Parts: sequence; structure tokens; C-alpha cells
Amino acid sequence: MPIIDDTTGRTVPVSVREAKDFLSRCVGLLGTRAPDPDRALHLRPSSSIHTFGMAYPIDALFLDGKGRVLRAVRRLAPGRVVAPVPDAQSVLELPAGAIRRHGLRTGDRLTVVPDGTTAVDWKAAARLAHGPVNVFLALLWSRFVLSALEAWRLGGEPMGLGIVIHNTLLMLFFLTRRNSDRLSLRFADWLVPILTLGAAMFLGPAESASEGWLGGNAGVWIQAAGMTGIILSLLSLGRSFGIIPANRRIVRRGAYRIVRHPLYLSELVFYAGFVSSNPTAANIGLVLFITAGQLWRSLAEEKVLSFDPEYHAYRKEVRFRFVPGVY
Repeated sequence: MPIIDDTTGRTVPVSVREAKDFLSRCVGLLGTRAPDPDRALHLRPSSSIHTFGMAYPIDALFLDGKGRVLRAVRRLAPGRVVAPVPDAQSVLELPAGAIRRHGLRTGDRLTVVPDGTTAVDWKAAARLAHGPVNVFLALLWSRFVLSALEAWRLGGEPMGLGIVIHNTLLMLFFLTRRNSDRLSLRFADWLVPILTLGAAMFLGPAESASEGWLGGNAGVWIQAAGMTGIILSLLSLGRSFGIIPANRRIVRRGAYRIVRHPLYLSELVFYAGFVSSNPTAANIGLVLFITAGQLWRSLAEEKVLSFDPEYHAYRKEVRFRFVPGVY
């Protein structure tokens, strides 16, 4: 039903959708990439709005409980906030230019009858949460950076420096990683990566001095090779890094020109070196669990990426997941 300006008798020929629950009001028009000239969004109750994550400007009318326009905001750009308007009970979001085109102004009394409610766009909700989640994960990982830096300062070993670089890269990529074009919504695809990441944190050195299974410093050299691969893979992956299976753009450069999952392969090499130097029952069990988890993650990621035609072309170029000529 069109909006009726009772003050002037004019009508605004748009379909009005109402957002009346918390999440739908927070998401608003974030799920849209271009304005719809025939549609408006009525946020109720609301006295302020933001345009973070928006792709285009909008017009906004702040209304009191009787539909009177208390404030009119023209062409509100993305990334802005309008502070609460006193006595405002709802906000009408319109395509940019609608206020001027239809002669709407402060003091007009509008009749707004929604044609229906708006459904929550969960993809848009994920985009809205992307920034805060990234900051939280980066701050969380900064603790590991500081711990690794202190351990390297006290020990001075080259492996310690590698761990510092590794954790620093993870912190930076958590902060700057791209939003996903497609994200797996399967519960297992969220649970397995989290458990796999958590399991790695429980690995520990053996209590008694031992040369391990391979003797000498072989385990240390294997760990060094794995850490080198991890760092190179992270640098190749860049802002496409993530934990949950998703499409964050197909990466073809660097280590990803050799195998499709070089980061997982390098991590498994590192853990193999660690457990060979520290062959406790707990470490062996954890590494076996991590190996199964990494295999699950690789298959889950490929399932998500299979919807992207570019990934099919990439699979033809890089045939093997982990080991060239083997698997």
C-alpha cells in the first residue's frame, strides 16, 4: 500500500515492508546491493539508524507515534549513524532522492500501512557481524602472539621465531580477512574446525628427555619444514584466510599452485614432527584427531567451493589436495 501524506494529499507509490523485531531492524537493507525504487522499509520501534555495511545511500524519515515527520535526512551515505531523534517512534527508509521527489518535509503527517514484514537476511546478518567478530578473534589471538614472543625471547630458538611469525600472521588475517560469498551452515562444518583448532592447543612436550622416534634433531627439522610451509601458505592465502568452510575467493598463487590445501598439509607436517619428538599417548591421540579434522575440513571446503565455476577450473589446474601425484 502506498504511503499517504495526509498534510498535502500526495501519495508515495511504494510497497512498505515492516521490520519490527530486533534482528530485522539491525540488518535492515544490508542484504541488498542496489536500491529498489518501488520499496520502503519501516523500522518500528526505532529512533536512530546506521548505514554500516550499506552499498548505497538512502533517505530517512523519523516519525512520531502519530506519523508526523520529526526529521528528514536526505541521501544518508553508507557508514554513517543518525543519533536518536527525540520523540521518534519509527523510521521510514526510502530510496535516495524520494524525499525531494515526493515533496516530503518535516511536519508532514504520514499514513504508513505495511504490506508485510521483512524476513531476516541471514547472509546480511553475517556481514554485519563480520567486523566485530574479526576484531574479537584478532584480540584473542594477540594473547598467543605475546606468549610466543616471550617464549622466543627466553629461549632464542629459530623455531620460536617461526611460531611468533605464524601467530602474528593469524592475528592480522583474523582482523583483515574477507567476508565470505558462501558459508557452510552445517553444524558439523562449524564444530569440527573449532575442535581441531582447540585440540592443537593441548599438545605438550614429553616430560622425560627423549630423542623421539627418529632420533637426534630429525623431529625438530620436520617441525621447521612444516612451519615454513605454514607461513608460506598463509602468505599465499592472505585475506582469504578463515576457519569455517566458506568461499572467500579462489586463491591460485604461491603454495596453492602446487596443491589445493597446502596450509593443512603444512600443519600436519609440523604436528608429525612434534609428535615424533614428543611421542606421548596424549600427543599421538591428539595428532590423529587433528589429521582427521583437517581431512574433514578440506572436503567440507571443497563442497562449498564446488558451487563456484572458478573452482572447477582451478581443480583442473591443481589436481591434488595434499600430496602431488598421491592425493
